[in-house]
Amino acid sequence: MTMRDLPPHLNLEFNPFEPTGAGPPLGPPIAMPDSLKSCVRDLLDTNGSGAGVKAVFIVGEYGVGKTCLLQWLHHESLPKRRIKPFYFDNPSGQFYSLANALLRALGRKDFAKFIWELAEPYLSPDGESIIRLGYEHYLSSTERSDDERVSNDLRQAILKAGVTDDEEIGSCLAKFVTSTKRLLFYDYRDFLPKRDGRLGSEGETAPYLGVILKAIMAGTGAEGIAFLIDEFAEIGLQKRLTRRAVIDYRATLKRLINLTHGDDADLWLFLSMTPDAYATTIELDPALAAQRKIDVGPLSPGDAAAIVKSRIDRARADGTGGPTSPFPFRDVLPFRPAIYSNPRRLVKTCSFAISKADRNTPVPFHDSYLREVERRLYPPDAENGSQR
Repeated sequence: MTMRDLPPHLNLEFNPFEPTGAGPPLGPPIAMPDSLKSCVRDLLDTNGSGAGVKAVFIVGEYGVGKTCLLQWLHHESLPKRRIKPFYFDNPSGQFYSLANALLRALGRKDFAKFIWELAEPYLSPDGESIIRLGYEHYLSSTERSDDERVSNDLRQAILKAGVTDDEEIGSCLAKFVTSTKRLLFYDYRDFLPKRDGRLGSEGETAPYLGVILKAIMAGTGAEGIAFLIDEFAEIGLQKRLTRRAVIDYRATLKRLINLTHGDDADLWLFLSMTPDAYATTIELDPALAAQRKIDVGPLSPGDAAAIVKSRIDRARADGTGGPTSPFPFRDVLPFRPAIYSNPRRLVKTCSFAISKADRNTPVPFHDSYLREVERRLYPPDAENGSQR
């Protein structure tokens, strides 16, 4: 049965539950427990202004809704506060790869345009005719002009515009802009200023990234930036981390956290992980235990009912049911705690209940029907065998 031929008496335009139960839904974020939303809002209100670290660990078992919380922050909560969010799914533990992912999300050409437009009023008078013709003509002119002269002129304009006060970083940004016409892809060396003619170390990426964030804020009109990191790839391996991966992961976390209380940009950092991954992180660097932590726990029966209603509302056909009705489900869900307390299992079970229904299935769904669905997906004797 496809989503297009659901039985009419279900009064649904489509099945609003994903068959795997994994990841956030299409469309607006699902309903989040009020207690969790209140906790996050209080944190944002308390630390939303002034200096101070803005790093938060979001900790919970697989399937409890950590990704959905990040998506709620990404699509709903942070934009209302004029905070520009960037979502990273299982990024590498290496700092420069995260920086590369950020600019790929923006697009090299768009970011170069941010820099050029901030610096444009301060370009030398010799460039006025180029300026009037705009950014595209400026990029084309860099292929025909003396690259060093053009880069130096742009570097001075970047410094005068206050994008950075570091000569080497200004030079690096200028070359980034002038080479955009020729280079379509990123390399981590784009982030490393040259000191005394030599390529800097990866440790110098952090201050350069701070300037990038400041430019993004200026270019987009945002009042802050947020990195939403859904589990670093290496830390998921826990005790199997190589020595190099440990070094990269610790260094990346420290550089990111340092950026959250830097002067260049107002950066928030939200990192989701399992309790085991969090324990490994604190074991690698006990000082990280001082950062804020939000525990995402099991759903209550009321939380589960709210999620079902939220999903059903977006798939509602005209007629039966209302804006707060869970029809074709009943107001009280008959599922075992192991099912309703875990969003992933709840969504998967509801999806199967809808897809399995035919024209002869009574609605609202009988408790016996839903219990049979949950038994088929999650037999009680195998309940503890999988967290998925």
